[in-house]
Amino acid sequence: MTSTSSIPRFLLPQSGQIWRGVTDTAIKTASRPAASRTSLRFASTKNSPAAKPTASDPRVLEKPERFNPPSHGAGLPRKGAPSRHYGGELSEADLKSQARKDYPGLEPAKGSLAQRILYSQWIHMTITLGTLGALAIFTATENFKRKSPFADMLPAAGDFLRHPIEASRTLLEVIKLDELHTSAQVAARRQRHVDDVAKREVYRKAHGLSQEQGFASMFGLGNKKGEVVEVVPVAGDAGVVSAVVGEVALPEQKQVPESRK
Repeated sequence: MTSTSSIPRFLLPQSGQIWRGVTDTAIKTASRPAASRTSLRFASTKNSPAAKPTASDPRVLEKPERFNPPSHGAGLPRKGAPSRHYGGELSEADLKSQARKDYPGLEPAKGSLAQRILYSQWIHMTITLGTLGALAIFTATENFKRKSPFADMLPAAGDFLRHPIEASRTLLEVIKLDELHTSAQVAARRQRHVDDVAKREVYRKAHGLSQEQGFASMFGLGNKKGEVVEVVPVAGDAGVVSAVVGEVALPEQKQVPESRK
């Protein structure tokens, strides 16, 4: 096939016999009157029926220039899984051996020891609780060593491996001693608090102050007359202080002569 192309006029020479003939023809055509211009159109006035294809003629599609895949192709048949390997179907022995193989970057094969360990809940629970228990024992041991005065009596770590029974007994004895020591400290602290309350009450009675304190003074709750308040003597006191509601026993004081009053 020959292709025709038009050359722009500004690229062609402006003078010559070719352009002179074209210019004269264009001038003559423009000078003709519009009435003298005629246009011929060769066309048929009869409607010819379109050719009907016969049943014997096969349908022939035009060959495309390139392969255009469909935008929504039909899916693969789902009667069976498609074969993804070459050389025919695998045997049962090949499938079993392939299921037991380990491939890099993938999960272990089903039924293998690695797969059981990886998905075992009991193993994960044991590891988690064991780690937390070890941390708790270590923390309790360090706190006991820093706060207890009996830390020097604890058995060494190697004794639990060589003599586990004796080491355990020693550990229990040390824990009991520490508990008794703590209980004694708490009892002494509580006794000091009770003594302070008794001394404060005796002081208020001696100076004629109100006996109700705190919520007792707000709601009228306090020691009634006739109730005995026992005061426990504290080391360092001059004597034993005893008080009865309405009557306060004070140390003997020197009588001052009336003339000096």
